[in-house]
Amino acid sequence: MRPTDHPRSLFIVHCSLFIVFIVFIVLAVAYSLVSPLYEPTDELGHFRYVRHLVVHRSLPVQPLDTPRAPTHHPPLYYALGALVSGWVPVAQEVYYEPPINPYWGYRYWEVGNDNKNQYLHGDERFPFHGVALAVYLVRWMTVLIGAGVVWLTYRIGREIFPARPALAVGGAALVAFNPQFIYLSGAVNNDILATLCSAAILLVCIRLVRDGPSVRTDLTLGILYGLALLTKFHLLALLGLIELAYLIAVWPTRDWRVFLRGSLIVLGLAALISGWWFWRNQALYGEPTGFQRMTELFGVRNPLDSWGTLMIELPYAWSSLWGRFGYGQVPLPNIVYQGLAWLAAAGGLGLILLFYRHLRSARHSPFAIRHSQLLLLLTSVLLFATILFAYILVSPAGAMGRFFFPGLPAFALLLCLGLSQFSPRRLSGSKIAPRGLPNPRLGPGSGDPGRAKLDLPSLVVTVGMAALAIYALVGILAPAFAQPRPLTEAEIKAAPNFTSIEFGNVARLLGYDVAPTVVEPGGTVKVTLYWQALARPDQNHVVFVHLLSDVGTIIAQRDTYPGLGRYPTTAWEPGVAFADTYRVHIPETAYAPDVGYVQVGIYLPDGPRLTTPDGRDALQLATAEIQPRPGEFPNPVEANFGEQVALAGYTLDQRVVRPGETIRLTLYWRALAPMETNYSVFAHVLGVENQVWASNDGWPVKGNGPTGLWEPGRVIEDVRDLTIGLTTPPDFYNIEIGLYAPSGDRLPVIAEDGHWLDSRVLLSKIRVVSDE
Repeated sequence: MRPTDHPRSLFIVHCSLFIVFIVFIVLAVAYSLVSPLYEPTDELGHFRYVRHLVVHRSLPVQPLDTPRAPTHHPPLYYALGALVSGWVPVAQEVYYEPPINPYWGYRYWEVGNDNKNQYLHGDERFPFHGVALAVYLVRWMTVLIGAGVVWLTYRIGREIFPARPALAVGGAALVAFNPQFIYLSGAVNNDILATLCSAAILLVCIRLVRDGPSVRTDLTLGILYGLALLTKFHLLALLGLIELAYLIAVWPTRDWRVFLRGSLIVLGLAALISGWWFWRNQALYGEPTGFQRMTELFGVRNPLDSWGTLMIELPYAWSSLWGRFGYGQVPLPNIVYQGLAWLAAAGGLGLILLFYRHLRSARHSPFAIRHSQLLLLLTSVLLFATILFAYILVSPAGAMGRFFFPGLPAFALLLCLGLSQFSPRRLSGSKIAPRGLPNPRLGPGSGDPGRAKLDLPSLVVTVGMAALAIYALVGILAPAFAQPRPLTEAEIKAAPNFTSIEFGNVARLLGYDVAPTVVEPGGTVKVTLYWQALARPDQNHVVFVHLLSDVGTIIAQRDTYPGLGRYPTTAWEPGVAFADTYRVHIPETAYAPDVGYVQVGIYLPDGPRLTTPDGRDALQLATAEIQPRPGEFPNPVEANFGEQVALAGYTLDQRVVRPGETIRLTLYWRALAPMETNYSVFAHVLGVENQVWASNDGWPVKGNGPTGLWEPGRVIEDVRDLTIGLTTPPDFYNIEIGLYAPSGDRLPVIAEDGHWLDSRVLLSKIRVVSDE
């Protein structure tokens, strides 16, 4: 009997694990239910792979013309998905394209519910049928796989910390209540199965170190490694973990024949199980992984040129490890990511303190088994952190925290071990050895000889992560995709600025509210419109909210399907009233001072606007005053171009022009760092599809102020004349500005949190009017 195998201790441990296990399954199913079809990352492609197996009974081959399914992935997960969902009748063909929301991802870096859905959704409510049932069956299969990961994480913890079951439960909880892990466990993807394979191999490797090599262990590892290679290619790295475990196991006896036997059995079995897949890729694509075909479709980076990109994208990778839903457009508040970073830092500090104490107290002890097992945990973390970094260096879509998921169980257990060092000693389960490690004099597998006690940090981690998972579900994920709530009769009567104006026979505007009415560039005007559906049209109509200047230019605009993209008109129920709050963001480059008025209406894409009974195609609401922000320069901006140059402000001598007239644009640049490159400035007047109607490119100050001579902090006044082409049609036009290197590569515009915004900055719109 282990030292912790007291009936009361076992009961507490098993109850704790049972609660974690059940709460995980409930949360994962809930996450799956509030996530509309295909909104999780790449779910559409993954499900297409499943359907291809069901319908064509063959593996898909990726064409070069368009990405259709992630066919570079091995087929194990998709074969399992086909088994559980293949019996469901599905009307849609394998590669059908759901209706896309063209406004999705609006200000994707912000927390909110504004056009977070990539697709338009119809009736996907319970009871499910057809394609919805098939998707949910595969999702719920993934939930069970995720539950397996939680269980294996606990088993790994129990193997390493037999006297400290709270650490095992805490590690399992850290995995189970990671919002991103729950989210993907409730979606169609192969990352959770990859994590299960990795955790299973890690557990067997830990037992290999403890019990020594055996043919049974060799066979088990060979089968698991072969299945891992049929799940995701980057699990090839697990061979390093396996070989390290064999090396540690045979080191005391130096029996290299056992090492060679184990390695050959593992590689031989893995080749028998998965070798056909790599041979197929070689025959189809000319290389065994299929990765090259993927890069031809999705793009590739030169690793030698991507180290700067790595540093910029690491914050995104960190946030998407913990909770960034959809395609990354549904984030958690930044304070959550910062708090988790501090938690990880504390865990890392605890590990350093732990090993320092142990080295001092066991200076002459042999290299214990438990140290070897901890080394395996650390190796797992480092392997998949390296893989994540490598993905960022070679792929534009590489900064995804889910690529680290196979290392998540090891990371969770190490984090809990490190945090346990900050538990009050009276609550700690250690009396003899440093907390978390065995007393070397008690032998392999030993731990604290007393009864298992409470580990306060593990308890805090469990409760805190569970609270975070629930908040992410009800506070972030569900509102991002839920349809607007129908208004009650009392709420309809209380709608401000009652209007009851109809737009065509589609919608009635019951009232509106505009606030604030005074705003600075970079601020937001919230326009709340109270709509009532009059019919369910066959086409989806678009709502527009414009803020128009008195001089006739557009200050800001929003175009979106109703319900902020979540309630398209083809899904309307006649008679239902709802409120939409459109956040009209005033660009930081908006010209000030200015006065604008809010104008709203409805139109068909590529079609006419709907009119009111008196013939108007737009309704003018309240006015809003744009006040200038305080600053040293007019229209202060502070747009950061590649940490090299900032646009500090600008002026325009006119904003309404005729063809052939010239606009004088003055830019105020500030050098942020010494520059070896002489960048050119571009200034363009852009029309539809970025057609250029006026341009002025070249070195600053008419060629007399090369950026290579700029000193950090220096401000340069750069005047550029933009002559509007004689054939320019009357319309509203953007002015874009930016900088580019002699190679033609533009400097990226970087946000305060480090993510890339664009390769240009759009200034105030101008209006070109007719000569007539």
